[in-house]
Amino acid sequence: MAGRQAKKAVQRDWSSLPPELLNLIAKNISEISDFVRFRAVCTAWRFSISTMDFPPQFPWILKKHDYSYENPMLFYSTTSSKIYTIHAPKYLDKRLVFGSSQGYILSGLYSSEHTCLISLLNPLNNHKIPLPALNFGDDLLWIGSQIYQIGNYMVYFGYRSRNGSKIAFCCLGQDKWRVLKLKLDYDNIEWFHLNSMLFGVMENTGVTKVIDMATGTLAYVIPPIDDYNLEINQCLVDASGDILRVSRHNDYDEDKKEYEDCFHVYQLDLIGSSSPCWVKVNSIGNQALFIDQYGGFALGASDISGVKANCIYYINYYLVKKIDIETGDEEVLHCPLEPDRWFLPNLEPWFKNG
Repeated sequence: MAGRQAKKAVQRDWSSLPPELLNLIAKNISEISDFVRFRAVCTAWRFSISTMDFPPQFPWILKKHDYSYENPMLFYSTTSSKIYTIHAPKYLDKRLVFGSSQGYILSGLYSSEHTCLISLLNPLNNHKIPLPALNFGDDLLWIGSQIYQIGNYMVYFGYRSRNGSKIAFCCLGQDKWRVLKLKLDYDNIEWFHLNSMLFGVMENTGVTKVIDMATGTLAYVIPPIDDYNLEINQCLVDASGDILRVSRHNDYDEDKKEYEDCFHVYQLDLIGSSSPCWVKVNSIGNQALFIDQYGGFALGASDISGVKANCIYYINYYLVKKIDIETGDEEVLHCPLEPDRWFLPNLEPWFKNG
């Protein structure tokens, strides 16, 4: 009898832990699966801990494959060395995946020959946001898409027709797309949006042309970088307000007797000179760049565990590399999947319907 009373005396009501203590614990959980389990312990813990308390994550790698209900999405975390299997909702069947950004996947389904039904999906919480249908008319080729935060969130779509290029914009909550017909003919351009301007890098000349979104006309022209003719491809990235041009070359390694990826980073100087120009830099400070064949983004290294400052994390079809911008030193990161693109995991439904 005495033993039973002693055992009963040491029992604790864990559901009554102070919210301040729970939040402190939650902010020190680095693995997303552990965070989900932690919130699932009881109702009190779940209501005390917001998904916004989950610390920023090192980007996951999304496996290359056809997305459908039968073929689940596979993600790989380089920090935990875990593969996450997520079954896509059935509505993703037969949809085209145009890209991913801010933790959401942008997909479309052609309901007719020229009309595409577009939506956003957070695969971690199944939060879906339908967007207005986009009528392509006689337009032939999708050339890019992105999600930007401009006060509210905005999605842009680029596509090309027989009569030139068009850019379609839609702020979340709006019932139609705003279509901007460019008055210049652009093929093979890397687009970037900032402060009501569109930046387009011309692959054939290396020239950057800046378009005023209000009129669709050319605002100014930025000369090419010095070695643009050696450039295989480039990517424009917003790094805490600075526009960076990440240029990839193939350099021949005499020791290895093979070509290797080589990166140079340029910062756009709009204020420090009379004419805008690209300035080569060896340091981007506390930032790190994540680049794949679809585009790129920058993250603060001090905000995320495992991210090294002044480095480029690059997916090149079958390899994942970490490259030091200043020294050029590179490291191949282990990835058991065939890598396709970077994906920023988040549990918070940032985009609110309506």
